[in-house]
Amino acid sequence: MKNNSLSGSLPKSSFDGLIQLEVVELSENSFTGSLESWFLLLPALQQVDLANNRLTSVEISKPVNGNSDLVAVDLGFNKIGGNAPVNFADYPLLSSLSLRYNRLRGAIPLEYSQKKSLRRLFLDGNFLIGKPPSGFFGGEGPVTGSLGDNCLQGCPGSSQLCTPSQKPNSICKQAYGGKGKPRS
Repeated sequence: MKNNSLSGSLPKSSFDGLIQLEVVELSENSFTGSLESWFLLLPALQQVDLANNRLTSVEISKPVNGNSDLVAVDLGFNKIGGNAPVNFADYPLLSSLSLRYNRLRGAIPLEYSQKKSLRRLFLDGNFLIGKPPSGFFGGEGPVTGSLGDNCLQGCPGSSQLCTPSQKPNSICKQAYGGKGKPRS
């Protein structure tokens, strides 16, 4: 269902009874509004690609009893605002997460860096602030992806994870109401 000019919200009624649904590929459409908390709790769901839509928010609940088969989520290139959802860290098998090029603010959740299963993380192109968690750079297990093009401070230039470079201070200042690169 990729690139089919689908639009509107993603109503729960459209997914009722789909208890064996494993892959949702709805990228490059025109879905709007919020991705509600029930969506990632579909019982057999493993992969979600909703990149390149017009979603403005996400509600991420913790998985029921800590159980979920979810391994990959791509919500890149939407209009999602607010903080990066910390509850993604509670999905035990999640290995790939992309929230790139949205409107996220605040700090990168420390829990993301403590998640052993996470191998690919793309948070580039947002307005994230503060210092990235040191766990990303410690050698515990390689995390690939990008934290670039944000408003982060102290992202090691020697790390591939920190490319591309951060946004200019003037852009960050404007995004946070004229206060310069805010500290978290």
